Amino acid sequence: MKWKNLTSKTSMLTALLHPLHFRPPTPNSYPPIFKFLTGKNLLKLGQQIHAHSILHGIHPNSFLGAKIIAMYASSGDIDSATLVFNKIRTNFSTTTVLYNSVIRACTLYGFTKKCVEIYIDMDSGGVKGDYFTFPFVLKSVGELGCVWFGRLVHGKGLKFGLGFDFYFGTSLIGFYVKCGMIDDARKVFDEMSVRDVASWNALISGYMKNGMLGVAEELFLKMFDQKNIVTWTCMISGYTQNGLANQALELFDEMVSGNSIVKPNRVTIMSVLPACAQFSDIARGRKIHDYAKSIGVESNGSVLTALVAMYAKCGSLNDAQICFEKIPWYKKNLVTWNTMISAYASHGYGVESLSIFSDMIQCGFQPDAITFTGLLSACSHSGLVDNGLSYFNSMKRQYNIEPTHEHYACIVDLLGRAARLKEAYELTSIMPMEPGESIWGALLSASQNHRNLEIAEISAKKLFVLEPENSGNYVILWNMYAEAGIWGEVNKLRNLLKTRGIKKNPGCSWDVDGNEPRLGCPTTTELS
Repeated sequence: MKWKNLTSKTSMLTALLHPLHFRPPTPNSYPPIFKFLTGKNLLKLGQQIHAHSILHGIHPNSFLGAKIIAMYASSGDIDSATLVFNKIRTNFSTTTVLYNSVIRACTLYGFTKKCVEIYIDMDSGGVKGDYFTFPFVLKSVGELGCVWFGRLVHGKGLKFGLGFDFYFGTSLIGFYVKCGMIDDARKVFDEMSVRDVASWNALISGYMKNGMLGVAEELFLKMFDQKNIVTWTCMISGYTQNGLANQALELFDEMVSGNSIVKPNRVTIMSVLPACAQFSDIARGRKIHDYAKSIGVESNGSVLTALVAMYAKCGSLNDAQICFEKIPWYKKNLVTWNTMISAYASHGYGVESLSIFSDMIQCGFQPDAITFTGLLSACSHSGLVDNGLSYFNSMKRQYNIEPTHEHYACIVDLLGRAARLKEAYELTSIMPMEPGESIWGALLSASQNHRNLEIAEISAKKLFVLEPENSGNYVILWNMYAEAGIWGEVNKLRNLLKTRGIKKNPGCSWDVDGNEPRLGCPTTTELS
């Protein structure tokens, strides 16, 4: 049920709590209350109701226990959920239903490791899993990417007679797809005697994720009238993620037209908007925005967040701001905040990015690694060196976020743009990981801009190993040698290019200005 306002929500809760005023309350009064509280993030109230049941001598059985466990797990208190689970086990015989309740709760609310631990306890205790157990366990194991354990669960399911159960089969396909085992997923699919649309969708999604678009398209065409909204959205999302924006937009147009009985929903809208961004086609993006309004999903927070990203990438920061401001503060999530921080960063509005970050913290959100990538990028492009270094240092100390290679690349770029090349180079030697292409590339670019041949040489030679086919790196060093008049190194670089068989990028020219050979791109006049 969707709550239109706080009053209706409070009225429903009041009605559910009313039976507790009777003395003594019956055990049947509690399950609807805990069900209502599940997913509402009302942990304190849930604890009070639980305490009320204990004070009145209510000892939860498997049914009531399942509701209590779901409430605690949905509020992030998996320890209390496990405690209830263990308490019930001591008072009642251990059942599959009881185990299923906590396994389901752990999976649905992201406690994947705990789910696996409880399943191991269930299996070692001789409690038989059923068609309800294995799909949740496989989902958790897939999230963990633990192939060998997933294969064990696969074997257990077959042993318990679930080989012909299409829920089990579809879960297996999803597990193998998540682990990148597309051939195993296909084998399960081919061996299924009964398939539903979810089985087809899971396999299509797998082929799309693995870049096997032709096979995905073949399956899509074979489904005929079986296709549902998930099928269409999966194809559109797959095209977008594989950089085939045109195909994504064509398929979306087919859905909108009268040829398809399945019409786009909010998830479809969110999946197709990145295709507009790939083309920087703001006109197309506006049309999809208008369509979202026409079907009543524009007010959805996730749709508005996708619109923020699309408009920002298409160059209209103003439209991105408007969409961001349409999202009420209580509907903004971490993805929303991160998207706006990155939008400002990409347009060079560093101060505004920092302001959005401050607002986000005040609203009680904790940043993640993506937040800091946007922040550091904003500081780099806006010359906010001290702010950038301060945020970088706060990652581990204040927010317990380990900086990744991408964060170090942002700092190298930040220092390089500020002509602090020595500090940028020194950072490469104290990083906890080996510097990659993005870091040496940022350092080479900064060295070129600030004419530091010493660091440019070091950076370029690292890049010659990391990305030997990238002619742009040779071009930069060649030109710097030529500007410095170091002809011996120019000749060595020329011989290296010939030895490696590296060709210049199309549109570039090898010019000789007096005695100075130089790599460059043709001017507009030359092109004419």
